[in-house]
Formats: sequence, C-alpha cells, structure tokens
Amino acid sequence: MTGVVSIYSFSHREALCEHFVERNVGRLPEFRRKRCHRYRRERDKQACIISYLLLRQGLFEQYRIAEPGEFIFNGYGKPYLKDYPHIFFNFSHCERGIVCAIAEFEIGIDMQEIHPYDPGVAKLVCSADELCRLTESADPARLFCRIWTAKESYAKARGIGVAEVFKQETPEGLVRHREEEDAFIALCCERKKMDDIQIQWPKTCLNLSSFRNGGRQQKNDEKYSKK
Repeated sequence: MTGVVSIYSFSHREALCEHFVERNVGRLPEFRRKRCHRYRRERDKQACIISYLLLRQGLFEQYRIAEPGEFIFNGYGKPYLKDYPHIFFNFSHCERGIVCAIAEFEIGIDMQEIHPYDPGVAKLVCSADELCRLTESADPARLFCRIWTAKESYAKARGIGVAEVFKQETPEGLVRHREEEDAFIALCCERKKMDDIQIQWPKTCLNLSSFRNGGRQQKNDEKYSKK
C-alpha cells in the first residue's frame, strides 16, 4: 500500500436516527466511548462514532486488522495507532459528512462546507497573495474554502495546529482537492508530492447500507435509519 491513500466517507448524516448515539456508542472500545461522552453536541458524538467505524472498516479492508486498538497523540493532539506505527490515518467532519484517510505515511485531511465569504476572517488567516486572489475572484467563498482546507490539511499532515500556518502559503504540490457539491475535501501528504501518490477518492463511499459490509457489525444496521 506504499504510495496509496485510501479515503472512506459517510455523507448521510441527515438519515441517522434520533437515538443513533445511545444505540451505537457501545460499538466503540472504552477509550473511544469516553471521548464520545465528553462531547456536548450530538453531531460531534455522531462524528466520533462514525469516524472510528470508518477507520475500522478501512483497516480491515486494507490490512485485515480487525480492531484499530488504542490511539496515542502528539503534542498537538494528532492521533496515531499505538499498535500499528507504520499505518497513519486522519479524520475530518463537517455538516456535509465525515471522512477518514489511511496511508503508510503522514497525511492530513480536511472537509469543509462552503460558507459565505468573510473578508475579516480571510485577513486573519491568508497570505498577501491569497488575499489578492480572493479580491479578484468571482467566487471568493469557494476560493476561501479551498484555501482554508489546504491550510488545515497541511497543518494536520505536519501534526501541528492550523494557527501555525496562518498567513503562510501552503507549499505547492503537497495538497490535492476534491469538490463535493457544496464542500471541499483537501488531502495533504507532507513529505510526498501528490503526483507520486495514488488517491482512492474515496475508497468506499460509506452510506447507510455500507456499514452492513463491516463483517462483525452486521447486527444493528437498522439503527442507522430513521424510524
């Protein structure tokens, strides 16, 4: 799998039933359940559960690893697999969906919806050249989302906070974008040029029925649907 990034996604959040979290949090290992319960917003709890299930499915499909095991974190909170240090992953989520990228090298992924353009926010985070491009753009909202997701994915690939890359140009050739209706997904491989990477966009687009293919998770698929 060297040189390959597999991306798993879930884009049917509106179809999750009202009791999704309470019915599915038990499918997580203890450390992930504790993290889930720390979130206040229901949407964040849902993302915590689904992102882990995406990772579990990806690891099983790519490496026949049944359980990811515990996570360890760097100083900025980037997660790694304690038992599989040669495998890297990254999560992102927004109202539009949830994504998980898996590779054998450092990666960062970000997914964001396109929001109305705010010049004040742009001045805080963009370089002079980026601000110039935004001023000249016929669609600054779309362009700003592209710029922001590039910065976020680059910071995540480096394992640092996004504020560390404010006002900086994202290095050329390290980020690739995919547009998903009203959102962007950005993938960054910090130490590899994207031309040398095979990206599976996405490896499996996980929807309600896709979770049924997770082998050991076949029992409670009806819990994903609205009642």
